[in-house]
Amino acid sequence: MKNLILIFFAIGALALFNACEKVIDVDLKEADPLIVIEGNISDEFVAHKVTVSRTKAFTENNQVDAVMDAQVSVKDLTLNKLYLFSASNRFGEYKSELFKGAPGHNYELSVKVGNQTYTAQSAMPEKVFLDSLSITAISFFGEERKYVKVNYQDMPNIANQYRYILYVNNEKVKGYFLDFDRFNDGKYVNSTLFSGDPELKTGDEVKLEFQCVDMNVYRYFFAISQIGGNGGPPTTPANPTSNFNNGALGYFSAHTKEEKSAIIP
Repeated sequence: MKNLILIFFAIGALALFNACEKVIDVDLKEADPLIVIEGNISDEFVAHKVTVSRTKAFTENNQVDAVMDAQVSVKDLTLNKLYLFSASNRFGEYKSELFKGAPGHNYELSVKVGNQTYTAQSAMPEKVFLDSLSITAISFFGEERKYVKVNYQDMPNIANQYRYILYVNNEKVKGYFLDFDRFNDGKYVNSTLFSGDPELKTGDEVKLEFQCVDMNVYRYFFAISQIGGNGGPPTTPANPTSNFNNGALGYFSAHTKEEKSAIIP
């Protein structure tokens, strides 16, 4: 009798489960594609690069939807001089003629796609020189790990914002490393870059690209770092504030640039 009761209970539970089961169709609303622009110019005498693409629907593949028919230019507003960019490949990259940006100058990037023009401005900060890279070993829960330290003299009495781009064995490290001199204005800075992927090993070559960026660019990358959880739990996903008008995503950065390398001992 006991076994019979258990059988009836199982049949009843299964019927209840089937009665409650329902197929839910999730309505993923398709937004209109947006223009995405990433533009950089530096104080190096090089061909500078701008990439232009469009966002894609959630259900599409993750390949870049490159924009190949844009009209791209950068204007030095301080000198009233225009630099034209031309498409360099099929990935939406546009390159300029050779020129060198100047600290203290204001620049405007203009990108025309169809009948719409997107513009952004960036002021190239005064250059702060990178002194050196060093390696520090820190123990966490009895395990020692090595990290890169960035050493430089902050320029006093002006706001300075920094972006560090780290490479290990010529591979760019994921994540965003940023700093500003709110608490160390005019001081000698030793900033440790806490990155555990990849873990640094003896013999690894590390390279750092040291950028002095304006406040709008700093805020843009800081917002991305918070969305990704750098230094804490991730925040609610949202598009970081762009310095472009007319709804374009991305950023335009006029920055100074310096690179140094080191071997992990």
